[in-house]
Amino acid sequence: MLAALDLPAATAAVTPDSRVIEMLEGVSREELEPVVADLSGATPATIGGAEYSFTTRSSSSGVPIDMAEQYVFEQLSSYGLDSVVYHEFPPESGAPPGRNVIGQIDGTTRADEIVVLGAHMDSYPWNGAAPGADDDASGVSATLYVARSFAGHSFERTIRFAFFGDEENAPWVCDEIGSAGYAARCADAGEDIVAMIQADAIAYDPPESEARIGELVTRRPSNDPGGGDQAIAELWLELIEAYGIAGIEPQHVPSGNNWSDHGSFWNQGYPAALLVAEERDHWNPNWHSADDLVSTFTWPLYVPLTQSYLALAAHLAVIEALPEDTGSRDSDSGPETNDTGTPGHEGGCGCVAPGAWPPLALLTLLGLWLTGRRRAAPARRLSAQRP
Repeated sequence: MLAALDLPAATAAVTPDSRVIEMLEGVSREELEPVVADLSGATPATIGGAEYSFTTRSSSSGVPIDMAEQYVFEQLSSYGLDSVVYHEFPPESGAPPGRNVIGQIDGTTRADEIVVLGAHMDSYPWNGAAPGADDDASGVSATLYVARSFAGHSFERTIRFAFFGDEENAPWVCDEIGSAGYAARCADAGEDIVAMIQADAIAYDPPESEARIGELVTRRPSNDPGGGDQAIAELWLELIEAYGIAGIEPQHVPSGNNWSDHGSFWNQGYPAALLVAEERDHWNPNWHSADDLVSTFTWPLYVPLTQSYLALAAHLAVIEALPEDTGSRDSDSGPETNDTGTPGHEGGCGCVAPGAWPPLALLTLLGLWLTGRRRAAPARRLSAQRP
């Protein structure tokens, strides 16, 4: 079942949340750079208690991509989430097998409704040096930061932090690899993904651009059943204004560009959007080359784009206040893990038991109302390929 999202009326306004403000203030170069430096080979990463230096994370690289998956798994496992698992997928049409890494914070009163935050672990080219700092260690680091910040807080909706493999093998035109297989399994299980946000290449400002542009890419209105993508984009724009996130020029781009893992979720009829630095008019010339290095980053763009990502995630998932006498989430017991399925569900994307409706005040605060309960028809598959 799919829950549709409606935004507040035009006269309503999102009210900033003090806990979200505190998280936004924590976003900095010092917080984001270490993960990017580790994954792109600028510094040795610590994996399994030993140092490992990446030269590539190509999906066909064998040990390096396995190490990247383990690195992300270990990072997520250290945060005290409710579960962290591998989702294994088979080879398909020449693309190699691999593993997605999925972390989860269980929702409270609407646990059956799921917000997915995604990034991809693999890099390109498939042979030779492929540091992939912007594409997409930047998205991986931002998503890990959001997971780390959200740990210890409660949310009405379930949040999944999804790190995908084989993105450079175009899963949006496939059925089983990477995000394609994961989104299909969730759909087959009838899971209610109310929004999916993919953070991909969010750290480079093209010199040709006259402004630091951040884009949220959605489907065209004619291909957006129920208007879910549009609702996500409108909320993103409103949150940037409400929280005073400065340094970026946000643009909603309803182009239907499916060139990342969000396209796999469109294929299953789920609302989704791609968060990216400017690419509609100017590409990052370092993508898919040995020059995609952390030293090329535009930090005054990357930091506020990550802030906008965090704010959007917190409001989509509906952050709750913790009871004063309970403290934060207990992280000592560690996450539930398995090697085959989705967080908290042996063998795949099982539905989470629904909870009770939240207080009206919280619904009013965030303006996220539920309407229809039928899944929209799957979006048309687009055949465009990323350069």
